Amino acid sequence: MACPTTLTQIDLATGWMSFSLTPDYFNACASASAIPPVSVPHNIWGDQIAHTGNAYAGFVAFQLGSTNSREYVGTQLNQTLIIGQKYFISFWVSSAFGYMNPYDYPHLACNNLGARFSTVSYSPNNPQFANNFAHIVDTNIINDTINWIKISVSFIADSAYQYLSIGNFFDDINTNVITIGVHNPNAAYYYLDDVKLSTDSTFVNGIDDYNSNVIKIFPNPARDWILVSGNRLKEIALYDVLGNLCYEAPDLSVSTCKMNISNYAEGIYFLRAKSGNEYITTKIVIKH
Repeated sequence: MACPTTLTQIDLATGWMSFSLTPDYFNACASASAIPPVSVPHNIWGDQIAHTGNAYAGFVAFQLGSTNSREYVGTQLNQTLIIGQKYFISFWVSSAFGYMNPYDYPHLACNNLGARFSTVSYSPNNPQFANNFAHIVDTNIINDTINWIKISVSFIADSAYQYLSIGNFFDDINTNVITIGVHNPNAAYYYLDDVKLSTDSTFVNGIDDYNSNVIKIFPNPARDWILVSGNRLKEIALYDVLGNLCYEAPDLSVSTCKMNISNYAEGIYFLRAKSGNEYITTKIVIKH
């Protein structure tokens, strides 16, 4: 796995490729000086920590002014699916909320994110199209720009599928879209992480969101204060999107900590907390 240096480099993520147009790859190992930025958590389309690990993919699910324009993130399966076998699949998505260029914001959100299996591979030269069919589809509009949202389902293989792709497989007429920003919204763009496929439901649908039971933050978005609670809180630090330390409580022994944030500028921040022997990083939004 190599570090991305610019957009469109999904092929640098081991095992993953483009099944249409130019999906992106973001990794914390990317240079901070890259233009446009393609790191984690800070990149051209927004600020989002990885669901797990240090990297994730990104794809356009809907775009104004470009009929049925879709990006698909694809991969070849480790094993061909067995006809009649029950499989479980899950993956996590988060709506991007870009800001680098006021004329090129995502700022839309859509429904119909899902997954489709195939017996043939696709590429930008032989792209997959939106033909209103997917084996897995979430009909809800996913517009959460703070949290990762899990899409999960079971299905029975009806063909010897060898490939998997993720995106929006429904055309513009059959896709519902809402605006989530104010600066020239033109696309619905999503981060993608932690794709799992197995006959083992425990592996796919186990406890994925391990952070939620360790650290809890309320409210989020926040205006004047943030209450951080957890089991044996030992350290708390707050960073802005550029990595500057804004707040630090390095020597705690409490279960809750209330932070005054009334003097902080609006924007996205990252809170790093130590609970017991585990460090957790969470994205928070300050909005006055």
